[in-house]
Amino acid sequence: MKPLAGAGRMLAGIAVAWWILTAGQALAQDDQPGPSAQAQPSVTAEQLATGKADFNKHCAPCHGTNAKGHGPEVQVIPGIKPSDLTRISINNGGVFPYQEVADTIDGRKGIPSHKRFDMPFWGVNFQQEGKEFTPESEAQAKVRIAAVVAYIETLQAK
Repeated sequence: MKPLAGAGRMLAGIAVAWWILTAGQALAQDDQPGPSAQAQPSVTAEQLATGKADFNKHCAPCHGTNAKGHGPEVQVIPGIKPSDLTRISINNGGVFPYQEVADTIDGRKGIPSHKRFDMPFWGVNFQQEGKEFTPESEAQAKVRIAAVVAYIETLQAK
Protein backbone atom coordinates (compact mmCIF):
# COMPACT_ATOMS: atom_id res chain seq x y z
CA MET A 1 0.00 0.00 0.00
CA LYS A 2 1.26 3.47 -0.94
CA PRO A 3 1.67 6.00 1.92
CA LEU A 4 -0.65 9.03 1.89
CA ALA A 5 0.67 12.17 0.24
CA GLY A 6 0.58 15.59 2.03
CA ALA A 7 -3.07 16.52 1.35
CA GLY A 8 -4.20 12.93 1.91
CA ARG A 9 -2.43 12.80 5.30
CA MET A 10 -4.02 16.10 6.28
CA LEU A 11 -7.51 14.84 5.34
CA ALA A 12 -6.93 11.60 7.19
CA GLY A 13 -5.79 13.56 10.26
CA ILE A 14 -8.88 15.74 10.10
CA ALA A 15 -11.10 12.67 9.78
CA VAL A 16 -9.47 11.04 12.82
CA ALA A 17 -9.76 14.26 14.85
CA TRP A 18 -13.42 14.59 13.88
CA TRP A 19 -14.09 10.98 14.89
CA ILE A 20 -12.40 11.47 18.26
CA LEU A 21 -14.37 14.66 18.93
CA THR A 22 -17.74 13.23 17.94
CA ALA A 23 -17.17 9.96 19.78
CA GLY A 24 -16.17 11.91 22.89
CA GLN A 25 -19.26 14.10 22.64
CA ALA A 26 -21.51 11.07 22.22
CA LEU A 27 -20.02 9.44 25.34
CA ALA A 28 -20.27 12.69 27.32
CA GLN A 29 -23.94 13.05 26.39
CA ASP A 30 -24.96 9.70 27.88
CA ASP A 31 -25.83 11.41 31.18
CA GLN A 32 -27.59 14.35 29.53
CA PRO A 33 -31.23 14.74 28.40
CA GLY A 34 -32.18 13.53 24.91
CA PRO A 35 -31.63 15.63 21.79
CA SER A 36 -35.07 17.25 21.84
CA ALA A 37 -34.69 18.51 25.42
CA GLN A 38 -33.24 21.99 25.66
CA ALA A 39 -32.05 23.90 28.66
CA GLN A 40 -34.05 27.04 29.16
CA PRO A 41 -32.47 29.97 30.88
CA SER A 42 -33.98 30.94 34.22
CA VAL A 43 -36.42 33.80 33.81
CA THR A 44 -37.36 36.56 36.22
CA ALA A 45 -40.85 38.00 36.65
CA GLU A 46 -39.55 41.23 35.10
CA GLN A 47 -38.31 39.38 31.99
CA LEU A 48 -41.67 37.62 31.66
CA ALA A 49 -43.47 40.97 31.94
CA THR A 50 -41.18 42.42 29.24
CA GLY A 51 -41.78 39.38 27.05
CA LYS A 52 -45.54 39.67 27.51
CA ALA A 53 -45.46 43.38 26.64
CA ASP A 54 -43.42 42.75 23.48
CA PHE A 55 -45.68 39.80 22.60
CA ASN A 56 -48.84 41.88 23.00
CA LYS A 57 -47.41 44.75 20.96
CA HIS A 58 -45.62 42.84 18.20
CA CYS A 59 -47.00 39.27 18.06
CA ALA A 60 -50.62 39.47 19.22
CA PRO A 61 -51.79 41.48 16.20
CA CYS A 62 -51.40 38.26 14.17
CA HIS A 63 -51.22 35.44 16.75
CA GLY A 64 -53.85 36.95 19.10
CA THR A 65 -53.45 37.78 22.77
CA ASN A 66 -54.27 34.12 23.51
CA ALA A 67 -51.55 33.08 20.97
CA LYS A 68 -53.93 30.75 19.10
CA GLY A 69 -53.40 32.45 15.71
CA HIS A 70 -56.52 34.57 15.47
CA GLY A 71 -55.31 38.14 15.94
CA PRO A 72 -57.05 41.12 14.32
CA GLU A 73 -54.46 41.44 11.52
CA VAL A 74 -55.63 38.10 10.09
CA GLN A 75 -58.68 39.98 8.81
CA VAL A 76 -56.55 42.76 7.28
CA ILE A 77 -53.50 41.05 5.74
CA PRO A 78 -54.56 38.66 2.98
CA GLY A 79 -53.24 35.11 3.06
CA ILE A 80 -51.52 35.05 6.46
CA LYS A 81 -52.06 32.02 8.67
CA PRO A 82 -50.36 32.58 12.02
CA SER A 83 -49.53 29.47 14.04
CA ASP A 84 -51.21 28.46 17.25
CA LEU A 85 -48.31 29.18 19.58
CA THR A 86 -49.97 27.38 22.49
CA ARG A 87 -49.31 23.99 20.84
CA ILE A 88 -45.55 24.24 20.27
CA SER A 89 -44.69 21.80 23.08
CA ILE A 90 -47.48 19.39 22.16
CA ASN A 91 -46.32 19.42 18.53
CA ASN A 92 -42.76 18.70 19.72
CA GLY A 93 -43.39 15.62 21.84
CA GLY A 94 -44.02 17.55 25.05
CA VAL A 95 -40.75 19.50 24.89
CA PHE A 96 -40.62 23.24 24.34
CA PRO A 97 -37.89 23.77 21.70
CA TYR A 98 -36.53 27.00 23.17
CA GLN A 99 -33.73 27.65 20.65
CA GLU A 100 -35.89 26.77 17.63
CA VAL A 101 -38.58 29.22 18.79
CA ALA A 102 -35.95 31.92 19.41
CA ASP A 103 -34.46 31.34 15.94
CA THR A 104 -37.90 31.54 14.35
CA ILE A 105 -38.67 34.82 16.08
CA ASP A 106 -35.24 36.23 15.19
CA GLY A 107 -35.76 35.20 11.58
CA ARG A 108 -32.18 35.56 10.40
CA LYS A 109 -30.91 32.02 10.77
CA GLY A 110 -30.40 30.27 7.45
CA ILE A 111 -31.85 31.34 4.16
CA PRO A 112 -35.57 31.91 4.61
CA SER A 113 -38.16 30.66 2.17
CA HIS A 114 -40.53 33.14 0.62
CA LYS A 115 -43.21 31.98 3.03
CA ARG A 116 -41.05 33.19 5.96
CA PHE A 117 -41.83 36.74 4.95
CA ASP A 118 -45.29 36.33 6.50
CA MET A 119 -43.58 37.08 9.80
CA PRO A 120 -41.26 39.99 10.57
CA PHE A 121 -37.59 39.40 11.34
CA TRP A 122 -37.59 40.50 14.98
CA GLY A 123 -33.82 40.03 15.22
CA VAL A 124 -33.63 43.03 12.89
CA ASN A 125 -36.68 44.95 14.15
CA PHE A 126 -35.52 44.77 17.78
CA GLN A 127 -32.17 46.43 16.95
CA GLN A 128 -31.38 49.79 18.59
CA GLU A 129 -32.01 52.60 16.14
CA GLY A 130 -28.74 54.12 14.97
CA LYS A 131 -26.73 51.21 16.44
CA GLU A 132 -28.03 48.40 14.24
CA PHE A 133 -25.94 45.21 14.26
CA THR A 134 -23.42 46.45 16.80
CA PRO A 135 -22.60 43.95 19.56
CA GLU A 136 -24.63 46.06 22.03
CA SER A 137 -27.66 46.18 19.73
CA GLU A 138 -27.45 42.47 18.90
CA ALA A 139 -27.31 41.65 22.61
CA GLN A 140 -30.39 43.81 23.27
CA ALA A 141 -32.31 42.12 20.45
CA LYS A 142 -31.41 38.67 21.83
CA VAL A 143 -32.57 39.67 25.33
CA ARG A 144 -35.92 40.86 23.98
CA ILE A 145 -36.36 37.71 21.89
CA ALA A 146 -35.48 35.53 24.90
CA ALA A 147 -38.13 37.33 26.96
CA VAL A 148 -40.78 36.74 24.26
CA VAL A 149 -39.79 33.07 24.03
CA ALA A 150 -40.02 32.71 27.82
CA TYR A 151 -43.49 34.27 27.73
CA ILE A 152 -44.63 32.00 24.89
CA GLU A 153 -43.42 29.01 26.90
CA THR A 154 -45.85 30.01 29.68
CA LEU A 155 -48.73 29.83 27.18
CA GLN A 156 -48.22 26.17 26.30
CA ALA A 157 -51.25 23.91 26.46
CA LYS A 158 -50.91 20.99 28.83
